[in-house]
Amino acid sequence: MSGSAVLATVAHERFLTARIDVTGGPDIRADRTRVPWWSFTKTALATAALQLVARGQCRLDARIDGRPYTLRQLLQHRAAVPNYGNLASYHEAVRRGEKPWTVGQMLERVGADRLDFDPGNGWRYSNVGYFFVRQLIEGTTGRDIGSALRHLVFDALGLGSVRLATSARDLADTAWGNHAAYDPGWVYHVTRSVSNLCRAGLGKRPATAWA
Repeated sequence: MSGSAVLATVAHERFLTARIDVTGGPDIRADRTRVPWWSFTKTALATAALQLVARGQCRLDARIDGRPYTLRQLLQHRAAVPNYGNLASYHEAVRRGEKPWTVGQMLERVGADRLDFDPGNGWRYSNVGYFFVRQLIEGTTGRDIGSALRHLVFDALGLGSVRLATSARDLADTAWGNHAAYDPGWVYHVTRSVSNLCRAGLGKRPATAWA
């Protein structure tokens, strides 16, 4: 939403939001606004992975499936996994409104097996690294990522209305809108077989969306 701001504050143990737009004054109904989480989803994925470690179902410092990096390194962006955000072809395909690449196409174009440095000896932000975290969570739990996050994270926090979005229309139904018709399938660490957005209504707290 161009020329807009969403403000948040805590008052009397309630989490309150308001939206201010250049075309008008504050919108007090913004308490029910759906707000994208965007890369905060990585926090949810990390929490789920660490829940599995705490339960003895994953090992934090063991190499994953014979790869030269560990879960800890993936979570810390120290695994040296390349990122599709660095590809001009990725941004151009998104700009043109193309259908999201398949996982296989994405991994091939990124060159996910060609690491940027020796794991543990550097730092580089990687959505693909968190896609591998997602795969680990799904493989360990036998659940899709939406079900796994609910089971490992959201239910324990009482976030009963969290939902995954599956389409550009779901994004349009958020505080930011979706004028560019962005397809959430382009965000792979929480998409493809499920999708990459969530909407949550937390009682009197603001509804939330994530990607």
